[in-house]
Amino acid sequence: MANSTVFSGVKITYFGHSSLCLEADGAIFYLDPFVLPVGAKPASAIFYTHGHFDHCVIAPKITTSSTVLIGSQNCKIPLRVMANGASEKIGPITTDAVPAYNANKRFHPIGEGNGYVFHFRSARVYVAGDTDFIPEMEKIKCDIAIVPIGGTYTMNAAEAAEAIAAMMPKVAIPYHYNYLEDQKADPQAFKAQVGEKTGGKVDVRILSP
Repeated sequence: MANSTVFSGVKITYFGHSSLCLEADGAIFYLDPFVLPVGAKPASAIFYTHGHFDHCVIAPKITTSSTVLIGSQNCKIPLRVMANGASEKIGPITTDAVPAYNANKRFHPIGEGNGYVFHFRSARVYVAGDTDFIPEMEKIKCDIAIVPIGGTYTMNAAEAAEAIAAMMPKVAIPYHYNYLEDQKADPQAFKAQVGEKTGGKVDVRILSP
């Protein structure tokens, strides 16, 4: 199983836990670079979903003098703060910060964390961040949805499948599981549940870090 996939010109690479790289339109965007490989490419921008230790980390190996750092209000490193509902443009790419929070847990209060929707020229990519299945997801329009399935602090696989059925992207990718001990999940179960809930209309791609 590969750690990357391409859809409509957008390359998505999964490094583990919640760490991702999106490449398209000449940009290299990283999200929550808690896990990075040796030789990772320099970042055009780094986006942080929230301030927890396994998400908001300084990443000197991918940061240059021109790298833009963007994150939520509770990140403890110097960056450009985006609140829920805000948008930023980097080159031709507009990024929207959308809500990410726990509906029935205490770990991620509403308003403190972000998910992001990246408007690349050929596809819209939604990265959910640490969140439960929340009502705001039903309004998100995206081609690719990257959602947590690890449970404990986020949605579990069954809840994430419900979220995918509400959004109906073309591609769904699970993340935030099987890296830390208390976030175990079966991505194949997620894939099967998405298939059942969407009639097989969503292409589930499981990336292996």
